[in-house]
Amino acid sequence: MRASPLALSLLAAAACGTTEPADSCLLRSAGSCNVREVDCQEHVHAVIACIRGTDHPLPQIAVMTADEYADANPPAAPRTPAEQRLWDQYTRAYALLGLLHGKWEEPEPTPIAAPYLSYDTTSDTIIVVADGTERETELYGLLYTMALAARDRESDLSGLSLTETGTFDSKRALTALFAGEATLFADMARARELDYGELAEQFSYEHGMDLARKKFADPWATWGEAMSLFQYIYGAHYVLGAFRRGGMAAVDALYEDSLASTAYALASSNNIDAAFSAIDLALPAPPEGFRYLWQDSLGPVMLQIHRVRETGDGNTRAVEQSLARSWVGDRLLVAGSDTSDAVAVVWQIAGPGGEVAETIVRATDIATWDAFEALFPG
Repeated sequence: MRASPLALSLLAAAACGTTEPADSCLLRSAGSCNVREVDCQEHVHAVIACIRGTDHPLPQIAVMTADEYADANPPAAPRTPAEQRLWDQYTRAYALLGLLHGKWEEPEPTPIAAPYLSYDTTSDTIIVVADGTERETELYGLLYTMALAARDRESDLSGLSLTETGTFDSKRALTALFAGEATLFADMARARELDYGELAEQFSYEHGMDLARKKFADPWATWGEAMSLFQYIYGAHYVLGAFRRGGMAAVDALYEDSLASTAYALASSNNIDAAFSAIDLALPAPPEGFRYLWQDSLGPVMLQIHRVRETGDGNTRAVEQSLARSWVGDRLLVAGSDTSDAVAVVWQIAGPGGEVAETIVRATDIATWDAFEALFPG
């Protein structure tokens, strides 16, 4: 599993002084810490270890140019016609739910450019593509990926992804944990204060969460862009709450207790009912000429994005808290025609007893909608 590349923190960077700190737990200025050099890498590793109170070996670090990275990671082969047709059907399905804009077009792939830092869990390696032109961004990226590497040593992120995350919702819950934790500790390191317990009490991600809510409501933003902000910012807010309550022991416990759903990070606390239940009712045969393409649980965050884009109400904090705390489960079905471009989406939302309490049906045309509405009445 490859962790997502770093997105810049939404918190303002702390001002860098001209005098370098004498304590190894205090982060140096970006001007005196070149992420391509071993001395800087060891220093950043030590700073993250100080915040987390842990001691792990320095991970492998591969420093390369953008061209070297491109040579080592050639682009994927073009989709086959069958793969492209399926991709287009999924795209229409997401557009029907407002998770993609109806006029969205897939962007052309662009090569990696400096700065780019990522952590590869399969080889325990931090990839550093940096040329020194954006030193603050490079330093933040090294902090973030070093925190990811520390978590991987303790929780085996690839193993958790394979054994504990069987749905879209649970996979995003895991990502919100490790992306949120790495964001939080990178931000704390950049604050350049020694008392990390006291520093945590001063942190707030409320502004960043407000920006994420705007992305939730923006019909031109892809669901991936909105979910990415959720994972970094709501995730950091959620991990911050645990760190305040009980330090690293409480953060560690999240990886045992909060993997089932994004409801935990959306609610921003452990105080949810967590009576999760999958909708496993037998599926009726699809209408003639259609077949089911995909079935999954998308979870409360994706439902919140869908709802806020339909209502246009961006003031969603109270609504999302209520949704998260009462979340039980969902089932999303995507069906496509074998002979035309018609697509239908059926999203079933579970009620308190696990029953289907709400059914959302969308289709590319009225005849298709009528057919699936008859099969899945609201």
